[in-house]
Amino acid sequence: MVNDGLKENDIEDGSGKIADMDSELHFKHVDGKNLADIKLFALSTCGWCKKTRMYLEVEEIEYDYIYVDLATGEERDEVMKDLEKFNPDMSFPTLVINNGEHVIIGYEPEELAEDLGIEYEEL
Repeated sequence: MVNDGLKENDIEDGSGKIADMDSELHFKHVDGKNLADIKLFALSTCGWCKKTRMYLEVEEIEYDYIYVDLATGEERDEVMKDLEKFNPDMSFPTLVINNGEHVIIGYEPEELAEDLGIEYEEL
């Protein structure tokens, strides 16, 4: 079942913290199966970002996400700096697995399933 976290009224900063990065950014946490440390850099208006979130939630995979376009001030500067380390083009969505052990750019559910050792099922 898809988590209510995809509703438009639920796109504010969450309480999760990104681990092992230079800054303490406010990521929103989504519970599920803990298969890896997954951080999603997304835009609140991006259809591919939403599809990535839906895939993670349908598969009940735990992850943290931040809507970069909703971050402001110093936090926005920090999140952009951290995103650039993993994706110099700074495109969305960007999934960072285990603090950069693997980075997936764009909506790539088959690649994500392979990285997590799960069977890929098309939505």
